[in-house]
Parts: sequence; structure tokens; C-alpha cells
Amino acid sequence: MPLTVSDLPAPRMNVAGAKQRLDLAGLPFVFFADDTTGRGNVLYHDGRYGLISPSG
Repeated sequence: MPLTVSDLPAPRMNVAGAKQRLDLAGLPFVFFADDTTGRGNVLYHDGRYGLISPSG
């Protein structure tokens, strides 16, 4: 599977905004920068929602 790299910055949003984007787009996951911390997060849905966020 080829790797695609985007030059666009990650969208800045909170978890609620990421969930809305995930649900509307029907995607399995969404990568976003937390609008408070600026750090990258992944929200996913595989029957239940899960959040991968940096520790500390």
C-alpha cells in the first residue's frame, strides 16, 4: 500500500469536533491537533470510540 504524505497541517479541534468529523465522513479514524495543547491525537471507531493521545 503506498504512503501518502500531506503538506497540510493537521486540523486543530477538540475531541467533540473530531467525533463529529469522524461520524460525518464515515472514516475509521481522524488525526487532529488538540486545540488546547496543539499535540496530535487519533480518534477512531471500531464499534466503540477510542482516543490515542500523547502521555504527559
